Amino acid sequence: MSPAPEKTMAIDEYTAAIQEILSEKLFVEVDSPDADLVQAGLLDSLALIQLLVHLEERLAVKVSLEDLEIDDLRSVHSIARMVANQKIVAEKAEKTDPSAIPVHG
Repeated sequence: MSPAPEKTMAIDEYTAAIQEILSEKLFVEVDSPDADLVQAGLLDSLALIQLLVHLEERLAVKVSLEDLEIDDLRSVHSIARMVANQKIVAEKAEKTDPSAIPVHG
């Protein structure tokens, strides 16, 4: 079963944004969105934390370290899927309890 068109479009947008973050903020060039960033040595532990901070700032997504799996950060595509899933979780939480979502500003 293929993802819904809205989610696919979001993942494509997130993929582009993540590649920009890697390039502009972390000075990491990725040949393919499916390249294994960890195995290739492109991201170390400090870079991973910096990436999470930039994802939160640029894409307004909060990634819980408790829920984070290394496989979520292996490639640009896996990061984009994680961001899309986090957005869905946040939207569902907001619909069930709007006061549960922190307001930034």
